[in-house]
Amino acid sequence: MEMFYSNIVGTLVFEEDSPRPVAIVKDLVVDPDKGTTIAFVLNQNKGLVVSPMDVISLKQVMKINSADNVVEAAEILRVSEVLKSGRFVHGAKVFTKSEEYLGKVFDFSIDAKTYDLNKIFVAKDILGLFRYNALIIAAKNILEVKSDKIIVKDSKEAEKEEDLGKVAVEELAV
Repeated sequence: MEMFYSNIVGTLVFEEDSPRPVAIVKDLVVDPDKGTTIAFVLNQNKGLVVSPMDVISLKQVMKINSADNVVEAAEILRVSEVLKSGRFVHGAKVFTKSEEYLGKVFDFSIDAKTYDLNKIFVAKDILGLFRYNALIIAAKNILEVKSDKIIVKDSKEAEKEEDLGKVAVEELAV
């Protein structure tokens, strides 16, 4: 099962036995090198985050063991490195290997169990209001995440890889 960034942001965070929310998820920090979610940002101004390993469940609400699991981003080394590098997935411009502009990432999906990046949803827009030429790009087709852009495989390369993975029906009969 996959979860979308747009659905995760705004999710209430509860302690396991508490009826009152502790915080609200404001953003996600995705490791640009591995494609895994390394933190859920709860307060951007104070830099408060919760690690995915401290999350008990993430469905309609996020449940954590205790409010002590909410820490400053500087306490988790990889999170502070990614935040300082400025290599973010959401809102990044996407280009192919041959420098063709595809649009900006307006949403992405992660696996509900492993929190790994599955797909990015890219579209060009007009004044941030109207989207057109929307594309869904699998995470395996992402070559590099830079501070100013994401580079993905050319569409022909991605199609060739998909064709290599398919086995013809005639070959199965043999």
